[in-house]
Amino acid sequence: MGGGPGGWMGRMEPDIVVTDNAQHARYEARLTHRETGESELAGVLAYEDGADGSRTLLHTVVWQEHSGHGLGGRLATHAFADARRRGARIVPVCTFIQAWLERHPDQADIVVSRPR
Repeated sequence: MGGGPGGWMGRMEPDIVVTDNAQHARYEARLTHRETGESELAGVLAYEDGADGSRTLLHTVVWQEHSGHGLGGRLATHAFADARRRGARIVPVCTFIQAWLERHPDQADIVVSRPR
């Protein structure tokens, strides 16, 4: 990962943990320093749950200083795994998620079109 000399990321490779923050309707990618336990929010994937049990993935944001290290992909992977665990369908409104799906067509079986 890298992050620049002297920066938080430059001290040691952090662990990446993705969780569902249901209170804020988003998945969060946090970088946690292995030695100190210090944690930093590095990106989010916002969603909205439908009455039919589907989950609409609205927007993915990875902070600029953490971009290019696969955090968006980790957020997407977690969102799809979570949907599978819950038996939910995904509505991919976010353009990042749409592009991710093109690279991961094996995940398309739980995708539904956005209702019109």
